[in-house]
Amino acid sequence: MIIKRVDDLHNTIPSTFDSTLQNLSTHRKKLEILPRLLWKSRCTMAMMLQQILKIYPHTSLYNILLLFKCITHYPETRNRFLKADMPTYFYPLMDINLTDKPLECLRLGALGVIAHMLKLPADTAVVRYLVNTSCLQHCTKAIEIGSTESKTIAVFIINKILSTGEGLQYCCVLPDRFFFIDGLLKKLLVYLTAMGTPCPSLFNLLVGCYTNLSYKPRTRRGLRRYLPAMLFNGTFACF
Repeated sequence: MIIKRVDDLHNTIPSTFDSTLQNLSTHRKKLEILPRLLWKSRCTMAMMLQQILKIYPHTSLYNILLLFKCITHYPETRNRFLKADMPTYFYPLMDINLTDKPLECLRLGALGVIAHMLKLPADTAVVRYLVNTSCLQHCTKAIEIGSTESKTIAVFIINKILSTGEGLQYCCVLPDRFFFIDGLLKKLLVYLTAMGTPCPSLFNLLVGCYTNLSYKPRTRRGLRRYLPAMLFNGTFACF
């Protein structure tokens, strides 16, 4: 039945394609074999990439992104996903410079694809790939103009990268990289202070980022000089 559904993704009848896509994306977490079938079945990955490339003029393809999340969650297909250099197809969606709800859903979906690559256990190869392809810079728009959900996933990505030795080294070896990360975190702190009801998960991830940065002696000295006062003046006492 699962094999038939994957085959139906190639059906040229729009109603069949849409219903199959909806079915697979809804039940993706229950179908452990689905990532391997998607990856290994003939032309399916090419078809899914074609759908991604069509997203810019047509913004109703969020379910395709859910299937990509499924692929990046499992080690076997995640490694092949990396080797095929496929994460770079999702960076432009993270960089969308608009906040319309359909486009924000695409940003959220693309961030989710990257975030699923960083689920436990942390994979050094994934972190190395992401930092070398400027993934951190592609989180900028989500932090600057994205929804709270997009901001939270973007900070999750940053925190996971900082939680690894290689990711922390990359972010702290040059002053410009440290100040870039520090600037993003400060923007999020300002965003939290403006919220009527601050988001606890977003705040906790921010604290995690600062904690990880403090593990490097050189960065710790920088944090002592530039750490935002709002972390200590009672602004976030509710947490």
